[in-house]
Amino acid sequence: MRVTYEHKRKQHKRPVARRRRRTYGYSVSAASPIARISRVQWTVSRVLALLVFVGVAAVLGWFVVDERFYVYAADVQGNSMLGAAEVYQASGLDGMSAFFVDRDEVAERICQAIPGVTSVQVDCRWPSQVSIVIREQDVRFAWHAQSGAVFLVDGAGLVLKMDAGPHPELLAIRELDAVEVAPGAHVNRVALNTASGLHALLSQARVFEYSRSKGIQWMDESGRRVIFGDNQDLDKKVACMRALIDRIEANGSEVEFIDVRFVESPYYR
Repeated sequence: MRVTYEHKRKQHKRPVARRRRRTYGYSVSAASPIARISRVQWTVSRVLALLVFVGVAAVLGWFVVDERFYVYAADVQGNSMLGAAEVYQASGLDGMSAFFVDRDEVAERICQAIPGVTSVQVDCRWPSQVSIVIREQDVRFAWHAQSGAVFLVDGAGLVLKMDAGPHPELLAIRELDAVEVAPGAHVNRVALNTASGLHALLSQARVFEYSRSKGIQWMDESGRRVIFGDNQDLDKKVACMRALIDRIEANGSEVEFIDVRFVESPYYR
């Protein structure tokens, strides 16, 4: 009986409950380190932006203050009758910051200020070097007004500028009438064509006189005044003049003038 009881006891023995381990939860907040990193990055970006702003402001201030970035001279090219100082003054560049130079505006300003300039090219180089290349009208005549002023005139009769300098390469025309002449105006084109035509036929003829009533006149080597009028039949007029001079010199006559305006009926006195 004892054995049986113990056996039953063993069979009915309750299993030993396992000891449960206590678990402890830890909550770690990840927001704080990230927030701190974000604040550091934001601060660094603000400092960098401030440094960039200060640097740009310093560079701009340097450009504004430093005289090397202002234009005080220009290299003028292509001018033959015009002075470099005149072109530079008309450009309006003197004292201007090189960063505000508008090339097209400068070219237009020169063309408007100086008659006879057909084209202008403006070029700017660092830090303030400016070159101006101009193209002038074809100047052919020196027009002497009755007032004593001398003007440069192109082949179309456009008065370019007042210039009393020596220009031996130009044909000179002295106006006998009291007519006002100014740059931008036009002189008598027929007179210019007549002077050009006579110079082609008489290479020694370079100085002429002009009046509305008699047209172009020329003083020959002997001091005789020859009246040609306009540019019609110039070759015939020159031939007539030579024939009359031969006759006058053969007769030993002294004449005041020779008029060949009308080839069919020339005369002298």
